[in-house]
Amino acid sequence: MRILFVSTNRSRAALLPMPLGLASIIAQMDESRHEIHALDLMFCDQPEAELKRTLARFEPQIIALSIRNLDNQSRLNTEYYLPLEKKFVELCRENSRATLIIGGAAFTVSPVAVFEYLEPDFGVIGEGETVFPKLVDRIEQSSKYTDLPGLVWRDAGGVQHNPYGFVTNLDALKPPRRDLFDNQRYAKERGMANIVVKQGCPFECLYCDGPHVMGKHWRMKSPQTVAAELESIQKDIGVNLVYFTDAIFNHPVDHAKAICQAIIDRELSIYWVATLHPGFVDRSLLELMKKAGCVSASPGCDTCSEKMLQVMRKGFTKDELKSCLIMLEEMEISYILSLLFGAPGENRETVEESIRFLEERKPMMLDFCPGIRLMPHTPLFDIAVSKGVISADDPLMEPKFYISPDIKDWIEEYLTEICSTHEKWNVNWKNNP
Repeated sequence: MRILFVSTNRSRAALLPMPLGLASIIAQMDESRHEIHALDLMFCDQPEAELKRTLARFEPQIIALSIRNLDNQSRLNTEYYLPLEKKFVELCRENSRATLIIGGAAFTVSPVAVFEYLEPDFGVIGEGETVFPKLVDRIEQSSKYTDLPGLVWRDAGGVQHNPYGFVTNLDALKPPRRDLFDNQRYAKERGMANIVVKQGCPFECLYCDGPHVMGKHWRMKSPQTVAAELESIQKDIGVNLVYFTDAIFNHPVDHAKAICQAIIDRELSIYWVATLHPGFVDRSLLELMKKAGCVSASPGCDTCSEKMLQVMRKGFTKDELKSCLIMLEEMEISYILSLLFGAPGENRETVEESIRFLEERKPMMLDFCPGIRLMPHTPLFDIAVSKGVISADDPLMEPKFYISPDIKDWIEEYLTEICSTHEKWNVNWKNNP
C-alpha cells in the first residue's frame, strides 16, 4: 500500500524536535510490501499547499497524521493548534480518498474529544510502533480491527477506543528512519538530534500525565543499543549534538552510568543534553556524564520553594536541588531551569523564596511559567475539579490552566519586572525570537 506519513508540528518554541515517534513507526513498516513517503510540515512556507501537492503526486491509500501538540502550554501567550490540524484533515479529505489515521502525543492526551473534532477514520493512542503496522494489515485485508490495543474508531454506538499497551522491549524495535527527515535543518535552527533512551516514569509529579501516558515503570534500551544509535546519528546523518528525550535521564543511576560508559567505550565524539532528577545526582555521575559528552542538563525542579517541592510531589528537597546546581556549576556543565508558578498553595512567600534561591545560581537560561496546563489523569486535575476550576467531564482538549488565586493578579507583572534585570531570565520564552 502507498502510505503517506505527515508530521504536522510547526511550533518553533524552544527546541525544534525532529518527529522521532513518527520516524520510529515508519521504521517498523515492511517496505517490501508498502511504498512509504514522509512529509514534514515544520519548514514548509506554505504547508497546506505542500500537503495538497504531495497528495496529488503520491496518491496515498493511507494517510497517517502525527499531531505532537494540542497547544503551547502557555497561559500568557496561548497558541491552540487543533484548528490548523482540522484544516489539514479537511484538505486530506478534499484531495484524497485515502483512509485517514491520526496519532501522536497530542492525540493521546484526549483521544475521544480529538477524534470527534478531527473526524478521521482511525486513531492510534500511545506508542504506535507495533499497533500501526497491524492496523495497516487489517485495512489492506479488510479484516477485523476492533481488538487492536490503543485503537480508536467510530461505529453505530459512537467513538470507541481500546486500552493501549506499551512496547515492552525497546531493543527489539528497528532504529528510527531519521534519514527521511531534514536532520541538518533541525540541528541548525536551535534544534538537535533526539533519541529515546527509555520510556515510562515512576515519579508522580502533581501536574504530569507521563505515568499515565507512558506507564509507571521504566522500559529501558540497553546501553549498547543507545551507543549504537548515537554512533549512527553522528556518522550517518552528520549531527553531533543530541537531546535525550527521557523524562529523567539519571534514574536508575546505574543505567545512566552504563550508557555513559558505553559512549566512552565507543569513543564517540558526540555532545548531548539530558533532563536530571536532582535527587539522584552525585559527583561521580556528573564526572562520567561529562566524560561521555554531556554539555548541558535540565534539572527538572519546577520550583525552588521547600513547601512547593512537596506540594508538587517532586521527590527531592531544596538542599538536594542546591547541591545539584552547585555541582553542575563547579564542573562547568551548563544548565537550563524551568519553573512553574501557581500550584495549590503558591503565594508571594513561596514565589519570593524561589527567586531568592535563583539569584545565587548561574543557569544558562531560566524560564518562568505562571499557571500550569491541566492534563487528564493527574492529581492536579482532581484538585482543579474539587475547586470548581474545571468540570469532571472536561476532556481538556482545549487548554485550561490552574493558578493559585494568591498570585493570579500580580505574578505576570512581578516576573516581567524581575526578568527585566536578568538577561537570561524569561517569562514563557516570550523574549525569544
